[in-house]
Amino acid sequence: MVEQLLQEIEELIGTDELEYELDGKMIQIEQEGAGLELVTPILQIMERHPLDDFGVPGAMVHFVEQFFGHGYEEKLVESLKRRPASHTVWMLNRIINGSENIQEYMELLKDIAGREDLEPEIRERAQEYIEFQENQ
Repeated sequence: MVEQLLQEIEELIGTDELEYELDGKMIQIEQEGAGLELVTPILQIMERHPLDDFGVPGAMVHFVEQFFGHGYEEKLVESLKRRPASHTVWMLNRIINGSENIQEYMELLKDIAGREDLEPEIRERAQEYIEFQENQ
């Protein structure tokens, strides 16, 4: 059931229906008892759609961030090393805003900003967050 819901979410990406359907589908996923094991599949959806908007912060982010301090950060870093997406770079900035030990995260942002294999929008977003964090 959870896999089917994730597939339905992915099929909605790029449509006007995503905004209206996402909350309900994520509620259904939570009702199915999904936990930390679902963080990676959700991040992989974002990886496959690196320039898409999933809400600010959106139901998917709310779901994965409930595991902050319980493995979410590590899974996000793994995702960013595999395939940064605009939304996951933004999620990393959110972690930096709430963390004391930010050096590893800042280095990751710098790596992303310098990667020529990524879309310019993703590199620019990473650079904006670097500048924001350095001017705090």
